Amino acid sequence: DLVGIIRRAGEMSEALDRLAVLRARARRAGVEGHRQFNPGWHLALDLRNMLLVSECVARAALERDESRGGHTREDHPDMDRGWRRVNLLCRLSEPDGELESADPERGQIDLVRLTTPHIRRDLLALFEKDELGKYLADEELFL
Repeated sequence: DLVGIIRRAGEMSEALDRLAVLRARARRAGVEGHRQFNPGWHLALDLRNMLLVSECVARAALERDESRGGHTREDHPDMDRGWRRVNLLCRLSEPDGELESADPERGQIDLVRLTTPHIRRDLLALFEKDELGKYLADEELFL
């Protein structure tokens, strides 16, 4: 509910706080028996993965302080050219991915900014310039 279509910094921060609480509860979750024919075992595994993906989405959305495509920030309604060629990569903070080692403040992921190369001319030629003009600056359209 807090990291929806229209996003706000305060709500995304609240979502990260709630995820920290859920992560602490998930540490105590356990399943008895073997993993074969045990839906509880699979649900416990799914819970860890859902928490991880949820944290990635919330942390990356909070970091990107602009609106672009399906990412709409009510508190940052405009596109920012500085973000145009930046992708955010989520990596596990701990190599083993253990929830127990997750920092309660920082969570279990690190964000890494990757700058992508300019779109190649041959690829630009495949699209209508009017359509690309909605997303790219003039100097990017005519590389």
